[in-house]
Amino acid sequence: MAETYVVETTGLTKHYGSIVAVDNLTLRVPKGGVFGLLGPNGSGKTTTMSMLLGLVKPTAGTFKL
Repeated sequence: MAETYVVETTGLTKHYGSIVAVDNLTLRVPKGGVFGLLGPNGSGKTTTMSMLLGLVKPTAGTFKL
């Protein structure tokens, strides 16, 4: 039986001009799973969540919720 994912990204990327905020993010969060985004300031956590919420358009890549 195939596993069901509630979040799935493939090659998710966001550039602001020459600045790379998120670079080629690929992840899968299974149904019932718990996932946290951890990292230092400026590592792309907020940009990633903004893309998943539809507030910011990715430069490249895809995602499904």
